[in-house]
Amino acid sequence: MSDIAGMKAELDALVREQADRRALREQQGEEIKARSQEYMTKQVQAAERYVQHIREVAQRKTKSGWSTDRSHAEPASAFDAEEYPGPGGFAPPPGPAPRPVRDEPRPARRPRAAVEEDEDFNNPW
Repeated sequence: MSDIAGMKAELDALVREQADRRALREQQGEEIKARSQEYMTKQVQAAERYVQHIREVAQRKTKSGWSTDRSHAEPASAFDAEEYPGPGGFAPPPGPAPRPVRDEPRPARRPRAAVEEDEDFNNPW
């Protein structure tokens, strides 16, 4: 009989250990999920700030007149530029040759990495 009682006690201990391990694994999973959620939230906020910055730069470009995008340019005038080359009907004075416009857009600058208060977000996987 003591053999059966010993086996039963050992089985109970194994079941308890398995339940403890399951609970620990679930707790660690929830912690990882929460850290991941916080990390992704910070990434989204950084991306939103970057997009807002790019929009502001684009608005400044068009407002200051140094944008090369012709879609925002003023509509064509009723006066033909060839017929009236400059003020008073005179050709504009010769100046430096205009720089050629690039056909392909420049690659966008990569945003600086946001400084994180907590360095705990480095996932080992």
